[in-house]
Amino acid sequence: MKRVYLASAVLALAAFFVACGDQGGANNKAANAGNSSNAANAANTATAPANTAAMQAELQKLMDATQAALSKNDADALDKIYAENYMTVNQDGTVANRADRLAAIKSGDVKYESAVFSEQNFRFNPEGTGAIGITKLTIKGTFKGKPMDGVYRVTGIYSKTKDGWKLAGSQTTRIEGAADAPKAANSNTAVPGKANAPEANK
Repeated sequence: MKRVYLASAVLALAAFFVACGDQGGANNKAANAGNSSNAANAANTATAPANTAAMQAELQKLMDATQAALSKNDADALDKIYAENYMTVNQDGTVANRADRLAAIKSGDVKYESAVFSEQNFRFNPEGTGAIGITKLTIKGTFKGKPMDGVYRVTGIYSKTKDGWKLAGSQTTRIEGAADAPKAANSNTAVPGKANAPEANK
């Protein structure tokens, strides 16, 4: 009888240790799976630093094109610069969308004699798909029939699309006390290490 009890006890202990061993293995597998998942997440969230110099060069070309288009009141050229969802806040506080802005250029409600950018400063997002630019713009021209000659600070929002960089939004503020006379055309020299600046929204 004692042998039966002893055999039963041994079998019970063996079963217990087997169960514990299986549970430990399961825990180890779960831990390993968790570690693998964490490693994968870390790899996915790691973002290579954006090539700022290359992006600045691309925006420089866009801003050169913008300055040329403004100086010529070329709505067709600006049509290629503005994003589809472009919005702007004019110097008088009014808001215009892309269609409004282009229509104002075509009709002469907004008319430039000259436009010169300077003091450009850009910040890009880590993914290299967006940027905010602040610049100074010295202009001569008219806005809704009134002179808009002066020096302005312009904030631009840029988005990188399948067709390249586009101006998605902007806001213009007059710099009080600044000289109104525009600089010479050759003064549009980019600040070292910075792209040219966004265009104003008059």
